[in-house]
Amino acid sequence: MKIKRLGADGRRPHGRQAGGRTGGRAAAGALAWELAGEAAAVSRARALTRRALALWGAQDPGEVDDVVLMVDELVTNAVVHGTGPVRLRLREGELVAEVGDDSPLVPRPAGAQAADWSERGRGLLLVAALAAAYGSRVCGHGKVVWFSKPLRLAPEAPRVHADLDGGRR
Repeated sequence: MKIKRLGADGRRPHGRQAGGRTGGRAAAGALAWELAGEAAAVSRARALTRRALALWGAQDPGEVDDVVLMVDELVTNAVVHGTGPVRLRLREGELVAEVGDDSPLVPRPAGAQAADWSERGRGLLLVAALAAAYGSRVCGHGKVVWFSKPLRLAPEAPRVHADLDGGRR
């Protein structure tokens, strides 16, 4: 799968390697990737998210699992219901995760009319339950669905500089 690193605006490539160190933290406190709009993007997004959280010193395994699950849900929605490549952006601090695609159609959580046995329509309900806040916005190049969640980060945990993409481009 082809992965392209993106800049802070979600469109331009980074001038240097994503995950570079600046004062012990990832450059500008944000990492972004563009993933192909295919099923393999979901597992790749989970791995990239888990690595970014480790790089930033996330301490609580439960919080990490919650964030990875929410990213999984949003990337899955982008692959299944969106168009074009999937853009994933993570910002450090009170974590903000943004998932974008080229479709302007904004997702809606399943309502009470969804059948209990349905396998569809539950992802945004899950995000709503686990996130501090979530939402979506239409952009010039499609839409972005986002969530925020406060994380406990190690105060000055040793950071290991790593290529979060595992050398893939």
